[in-house]
Amino acid sequence: CDCIVNVPKLRFKEFTDEWKSDKISNLTTYVDYRGKTPTKTEKGIFLVTAKNVKKGYIDYNCSKEYVEASQYNDIMYRGLPQVGDVLITTEAPCGNVAQIDNVNVALAQRIIKYRGKDLINNTFLKYELLSDYFQTELKRVSSGGTVSGVKGSVLHQMNINYCSKNEQKKISKFLSLLDKKIELQAKKIEVLKLFKLYISNLYFNGHKDCNYKISDFCYITTSTSKIKYIDPSGKRYIMDMGTINSDGNIICSKPTNCNKDLLNKGDLIMPKDDIGGGLIIGKTAYIDQNNKYILGDHVFCLKNKNINSLYLHYLINSSYINKSLRRKVTGSAQLGINSKNVLNQEIFVHTKKGQDLIANTLFQLDSKILLNKMKLEKLSSLKKGFTQSMFI
Repeated sequence: CDCIVNVPKLRFKEFTDEWKSDKISNLTTYVDYRGKTPTKTEKGIFLVTAKNVKKGYIDYNCSKEYVEASQYNDIMYRGLPQVGDVLITTEAPCGNVAQIDNVNVALAQRIIKYRGKDLINNTFLKYELLSDYFQTELKRVSSGGTVSGVKGSVLHQMNINYCSKNEQKKISKFLSLLDKKIELQAKKIEVLKLFKLYISNLYFNGHKDCNYKISDFCYITTSTSKIKYIDPSGKRYIMDMGTINSDGNIICSKPTNCNKDLLNKGDLIMPKDDIGGGLIIGKTAYIDQNNKYILGDHVFCLKNKNINSLYLHYLINSSYINKSLRRKVTGSAQLGINSKNVLNQEIFVHTKKGQDLIANTLFQLDSKILLNKMKLEKLSSLKKGFTQSMFI
């Protein structure tokens, strides 16, 4: 229909003309890769599935599947992908968007490929499909119960807003540079995490002869549910199932003003149950100050004696000890570990001087990781703000 629409809140000063709106089908060529699932192989051409399409990029690490090169033309007969083509997932998950950055890929089902025609820039199209407005509209037209999805025929008829090609290019360049900063920041965090893992393995995984058990340095306490004490205005936090992540960090999601079972600095909290894949069982979180947290259910509190508790935290979270603890997990629907198995876990313990050095080294690395995560969050928030203001 090529209707006149409003202009965004934030624009580059040299652009003053009004934005327009039209159906995706009128502005792009598109391919819906429905049909027979290709035979997977261990090597060949990378197969981009819905799992690989994230919010703005293709993740080549989360799911690695390949198809034989000889199958490529048969699989892609509806239209060969090109660098710059925009992908959107139609199901599981629905609405994730990415842009092809490598021509040597095949595309799986539940993905639609768009290529802009004369009036639309591919990179601008990617950001338009990621905009709050479009994503909200997509949720509105999606259907399904447990798995939400959208039909290609519905998607193609949705409207998108667009401006002149020159303005599109400037918006795309600006947001792409911001994305590059975000990508580099994320890579910096991954490098720091890998370095921390290397240092941790260096300290903890090279000792075949264990000289102690966890029980030599800890006793375990438990408590009951504190869910009824959740208070949005609370200044403390409940430590129970779901408040520790797989990295051993605290998730402050359950505020409270309750003062029962207060935890002290140096206490270690270990999830003893998990309804997921069991990745958090056996991990510990370090309580870094007095009277900020209270003990709930589904977790152990390890009260230390005669050991640097921060060192013990890193020791238990080391890959060797954590894998050993997870081998003792039992259950099916709900996985769990008992206190006896935790206390009987054999460990190698360094001298007091060594404990202090190791704890300080790994803490400094954790502090750097946290600082860089904060920078990443700031950049991501900045991008979200710009995107909300630069699109209608």
